[in-house]
Amino acid sequence: MQGDKRLFDWSDYLVFAGMLAVSAAIGLYHGCRRRGQSSSEFLTGNGQLGTVPVALSMLASFLSSITLMGQPAEVYLFGPQLWLFGLASFLAIPFTGYVLIPMYHELRLTSAFEYIGRRFNCWLQLFTSTLFSLQMIVYLALVLYAPAMALHQVTGINTEIVVTAMYLVCILYTTVGGMKAVVWTDTFQVLVLYSSMMAILWKGTSDLGGVSVVWQRNAAANRTQFFNWDTDLTERYTLWGSFIGAACLHCAVYGVNQLQVQRYLTVPTVEAARKMLWINAFGWTFVVALTVYAGMLIFAQYFECDPLLTGDVSKPDQLFPLYVMDILGTVPGFPGLFVAGIFSAGLSTVSTGVNSLAAIWLAEINGVFLKEHMDEKRAAIAVKVLALVFGLASFFLVFLVPYMGGLVPVAVSLSSFFSGALLGVFLLGIYCPWANAFGVGAGLVAGVALVGGMTIGSQIAVESGQTLFTPLATSVEGCSNSTFDSTISLIMSEPKEEAHFLLRISFLWYSLLATVATVLVGLLVSLVTRDRSPVLPSGSRLLNQAAVIYSNKEHHMTQSCKCGPDLRNGTNEKASAVSSPTGEIGVDNLSFDFVGSDLAIRMSDLNSTENTRAIF
Repeated sequence: MQGDKRLFDWSDYLVFAGMLAVSAAIGLYHGCRRRGQSSSEFLTGNGQLGTVPVALSMLASFLSSITLMGQPAEVYLFGPQLWLFGLASFLAIPFTGYVLIPMYHELRLTSAFEYIGRRFNCWLQLFTSTLFSLQMIVYLALVLYAPAMALHQVTGINTEIVVTAMYLVCILYTTVGGMKAVVWTDTFQVLVLYSSMMAILWKGTSDLGGVSVVWQRNAAANRTQFFNWDTDLTERYTLWGSFIGAACLHCAVYGVNQLQVQRYLTVPTVEAARKMLWINAFGWTFVVALTVYAGMLIFAQYFECDPLLTGDVSKPDQLFPLYVMDILGTVPGFPGLFVAGIFSAGLSTVSTGVNSLAAIWLAEINGVFLKEHMDEKRAAIAVKVLALVFGLASFFLVFLVPYMGGLVPVAVSLSSFFSGALLGVFLLGIYCPWANAFGVGAGLVAGVALVGGMTIGSQIAVESGQTLFTPLATSVEGCSNSTFDSTISLIMSEPKEEAHFLLRISFLWYSLLATVATVLVGLLVSLVTRDRSPVLPSGSRLLNQAAVIYSNKEHHMTQSCKCGPDLRNGTNEKASAVSSPTGEIGVDNLSFDFVGSDLAIRMSDLNSTENTRAIF
């Protein structure tokens, strides 16, 4: 089928090296151009970056190399119903764009987790930041392993050497250039990504005989079912899982993930941030469509000789690199363009993640560990050191990735592992005035434990030989080598025991399950412990309007968490608890606003019942 293994030639190396050189040059340019950049400029570009470049950067970081490597493999194995995953992103826009983004812009926080500190307490903020950081470091290692594996597949170069080179380039432009370098490098890289995908799919389709041939071969194998209405949670891909389950994941990733929240603060207005969301949703949907078609194209090429059964590849994630080298390996520059696109996706995600982790822990150091905030000079140095440390930590974890299983399930499980639970924390803080730190902390642990247990259990089940999901049928009838036919038939005929029902639930539901578990446990524990831990005071702007009305009616009071800066005058002084004219204890911070409203209602407007009624 393959013939002799094809490797990179000089044109491929030139294309690939050119992408890395341009990425490094952009970082060095912005680093040398603004040597004395402040911590704010390093993390958010002082909130003055352009909408389109930041939207493209957001898209590049959201895609990751998992998208280009893993999703075509999923389509090859389980069919094209993954296409709904892109459309599901539009369902996240109302909540993210009209509830959360106005809050983030009003509060102007360095880290999304500072909201948790202000709403509940500093220790819950520290706990959530720690969990997110651990999850993100592992995820970043995963998304850089994917392109390294691709390059190894097509060149034979040692994976460890490739990973080291990638991290050196990524850490260089991230720590030197800051957010501006990340944004403009991502913009360049997303163009490379789109170019590589479009070129490869066009060439592959043309060589195969057109789109009609791709469709006919998939239809003959019953692989053109785009809507599966089955309500069984153990079906890997259904309309409900790919649309509703994925919508919850998108709400978590777009709404409360630090990588995206930090992007919203790099543009000057709420309206600009909303435009970014729309651009990102359309771009993400288009990329999902490309990867779905790529999976169908790969099956059409190997529809009579499955390379997984023949042993040409050992993992599904290697199918796309194999296809590129089998079909396009003789065309100068195409393999290099493919690997450049994969690398671009991986580098953009890692650079964004490292920058965001630095932002989180600068906020933690200032808001939790230090009595007084660092001065600007020390903060500027600290944030670069933090970026370097997290980049190196992610690099060392790369060597554990080969033991994690398939890329897409692991990646989505990792995102759902914490993002869904974190979304539950924000929902409790925004809409439940009686939610307290103890209850929300218990809910967070419950949500993470539930999804974590399911993820670990499913991996153990696979290792023990149990079946989670049954892939669609493939064929080896067209293979020229028949010596393995009897072995394949024996393997395919061996019955396998099904894993437990909970372990077979599709990973697309993980985020929703984590969110629901967090909210339910958080509500229950908060109600039980409400007398021990008073809730937010009436008039606070950390709640939704409806929750504020409820809070005013119930006359609940609380102590302020002294986390984060006082943003009234742009100072770094921590918020302090003061007595309001009504005698309640609250946060003396006029920047707090109602979540879900662009209208800035001042604290004085809420000190009297008459004013509150007039407003609502």
